[in-house]
Amino acid sequence: MTDHGRLPWRPWPSRLRPPGDITVLTVATLVGLALVVWGWLMQGEEYTPGLLLQFGSSLVLIVPLLVLGRVLERRLRSTQDALSSDLADIQAQMRATRARLDTLGETSRDGLLDRHRRRELLLRDAERAPTADRLAALLREAAGLQAVDDGGVRTRLPGSDLWLRLDLRRNATPAVPPQAQPGPSAGEVLSLMLEDRGGSAVSETVWARDEQASAAARRLTARRTGTVPGTASTVTAAAALRDIDGLLRLLVATLRTAIAARTGQEQQDLGRIIELPNEQWAISADGLWCRQRYFHIRTEQLLDARQDWRRYALAKPWVDREHFLDAYRTAHALFSGASGSASGAQ
Repeated sequence: MTDHGRLPWRPWPSRLRPPGDITVLTVATLVGLALVVWGWLMQGEEYTPGLLLQFGSSLVLIVPLLVLGRVLERRLRSTQDALSSDLADIQAQMRATRARLDTLGETSRDGLLDRHRRRELLLRDAERAPTADRLAALLREAAGLQAVDDGGVRTRLPGSDLWLRLDLRRNATPAVPPQAQPGPSAGEVLSLMLEDRGGSAVSETVWARDEQASAAARRLTARRTGTVPGTASTVTAAAALRDIDGLLRLLVATLRTAIAARTGQEQQDLGRIIELPNEQWAISADGLWCRQRYFHIRTEQLLDARQDWRRYALAKPWVDREHFLDAYRTAHALFSGASGSASGAQ
């Protein structure tokens, strides 16, 4: 090891660069003395006052500069020591902060991964056997992420003009405090509803926690109130509801897409989803979304008769005409019905 301020092959301090510096100082001093002696020899005693004046002026200039240089050097040294100490403290704090962030990051990642695994397990269980407990838990999870509409999600009955809506509602006055359980809690009601394209209810029933889906479907068909213009017949609706598990799996697929879109697993966020009419479009609380690329028609644009978004969208080469027209018609009817209900309430 060598001293910090010295080089191993040079015994001189680093602030001087011998022998060059010493030689220059020595030569300059000797030249100055020679000039002083030469001037004194030339002028004699008359040179003395001028010489004294030059020495006095030099002392007045040099001594304050030397003192100021010493003061500045000491202050710079103390400042450097303080900065070194502060830098050491900052580095120690940064190391401690990095360690805490690493710990927090691992905890957060573990928590997120655990929640993702539990959510995926719940989705798979619901796809395998769509029970009231599992669907209520999925709706609660999606609602917590604001991934679905407040009125739940719905899907169209095959070959019909009716839709099946699944909604988890909260009672106004629950009998007992809600408990931590996977299915509907004491303050919640899982509802199945048949409705037309515009969202008008045709039939509705409560799906009890321990009840088979087929029993709730039969009750839903039996409670169907009359014939609604433009809807399918009672026989068609009953036939479609015989495969209630298949319809519920379609709703589970809708919930999966809604959760994935909200958590960043899909290509884009699709808002609070109401329905997936086909593989290209999604109907959400804030309008019509394309699922394959960013294209969004807001609710107020759909309802504005002055804007022909249908023609604008159909001019796009990537738009499937039949899929878009079906989704547009459904979204327009759904939002028009909701707008009319809100106006009537006011």
